Amino acid sequence: MRLLDGGCGPGTISIDLAAVVSPAEVVGIDLEPSQVDLARAQVAERGASNVRFEVADLYALPFPDESFDAVFLHGVLEHMGEPVRGLREVHRVLKRGGVLGARHADFGAFLLEPAPAPLDRFAGLFQLLMVCNGADPKAGRHQLRWLRESGFTRIEAAASFDCWTRTPAEAHQNARFLAQLVSDSAFAAQLVAAGLADRTVLERMRQGFLEWGANPDAFAAEAWGEAVAWKA
Repeated sequence: MRLLDGGCGPGTISIDLAAVVSPAEVVGIDLEPSQVDLARAQVAERGASNVRFEVADLYALPFPDESFDAVFLHGVLEHMGEPVRGLREVHRVLKRGGVLGARHADFGAFLLEPAPAPLDRFAGLFQLLMVCNGADPKAGRHQLRWLRESGFTRIEAAASFDCWTRTPAEAHQNARFLAQLVSDSAFAAQLVAAGLADRTVLERMRQGFLEWGANPDAFAAEAWGEAVAWKA
């Protein structure tokens, strides 16, 4: 089973998949050269011999028709302005009978509790900024339509949540991450530049997340739409 991991990021999942299909080949691609560099470093560290990584665009895959038995996409389509175009490329490189596994976020169902002001604005701001950047914050619920429009006919769907607060330590760690995200990151700078929030609101949000992380009742979970689709 030759497998393509589209949008592989630092390659951790690709390498795990390589262990499953070994000795067959796994190819991981990402648009960002820095992510491919990280993935190659992971390969060297973990000693995986049947996986390779390269810089490539999901809109124009550098592979012949019907060259993979399986494709995996995780957290990719929500960042693409033309997801159907990307999925048509995936469909092209899949062999007949080949399988696609897809899992994409849906921030329209992001759970955060407790969420006093201004934390109650976080998910909405995240969605608005994604839309401003040409992305789709509700990709998880839309991918079935995209799969059908790209040529897949046999599809099985599911959904799940990733909980960010399974333990107090995890809640505290993610609170610090969120506090930095809304105050000292490209995300925060883009919110201000787009006129979606000002620095005063973001500072209040930063303090709010730090307080939230110390709350024993803190709960957060991210929704994902999932699908398995086969090429006829």
